[in-house]
Amino acid sequence: MRLDILYFLHYDIDEELPWHSTISRTRQHLPKVLFEEVFDHILSLCVKAGMVAGKIQAVDSAYIKANASLDRLEQKKPTNELKSHLQKVLAQDESAQPLEPSVEDELPNNHTYITASQRQLKGIAAREKNWKMRQKRRPGSSNVHSRYLSNKLYYSPTDPDARVAVKTGKRRQLCYAAQLAVDIQALVISHIQADFADLKDSQILPTLLQGLEHRLKSQDLKMKYLLADTGYSSGENYHLLEMHNIEAYIPVHGTYKQEREGFVYNQQEDVWICSQGKKATFRSYYMGETGGLKKKYYTRRSDCKGCHRGPVL
Repeated sequence: MRLDILYFLHYDIDEELPWHSTISRTRQHLPKVLFEEVFDHILSLCVKAGMVAGKIQAVDSAYIKANASLDRLEQKKPTNELKSHLQKVLAQDESAQPLEPSVEDELPNNHTYITASQRQLKGIAAREKNWKMRQKRRPGSSNVHSRYLSNKLYYSPTDPDARVAVKTGKRRQLCYAAQLAVDIQALVISHIQADFADLKDSQILPTLLQGLEHRLKSQDLKMKYLLADTGYSSGENYHLLEMHNIEAYIPVHGTYKQEREGFVYNQQEDVWICSQGKKATFRSYYMGETGGLKKKYYTRRSDCKGCHRGPVL
């Protein structure tokens, strides 16, 4: 029994407490706006008490287990099944007009249908094959529930927003990603939000930054420094923080290369210049293996004729 909590809630030691299910059900009916107002009110009290300065913020994430089971997961359906079903229904109705190509592209792709590209599906198939080979050498591999689970192919019918996630040394589970910001003045939580667990921290940082700045602005506070781990690092995030005049202390990812052998980068022109004085200019973006956007630079083939480096950087 937590006497401190009873004292805080003004309950006597022999007074009957409300049932847990009553609190849980009541909380489900409370709107999100009410939780936001309570959080802002408590934050304002901490600001008045001098516990929050707003200048330096540290952000991090944690998985929150969802109230759903991996055993209840169902496979997603190909979008072609939905389109073919609509075509059959329209074919039976003589007065109905056929689907136009533009309409087919706008068919709903919700959580029950596969939205992954063919390239992503091939990557999933390759990872699943490797996973099965490794599982043969592990205890419990013969269990019927032992399977490779991808959010691209499976969903939870009881909690569609939950995602399969895993951390090193821990088992897979359905959960959400909680993003927290802490003011280092007195370690007070200055902002919190929930996101899909299959998103990387670097992908969530822009929305986290927007919510955090809005929260601090409502308290007449301005953030100047942001602290985070490597998971939040990306070129887009560094640029975004720079545009907001925020100095970031985020270590770069281990695969980051500050320099390229034989090339010098010209930031003003956004070009790479090789040892022969030829320029490799920016041409397009492409999606990297980790899901982030990367830049592709090309030089003219005539400039690189006979050079072993080739026209692409």
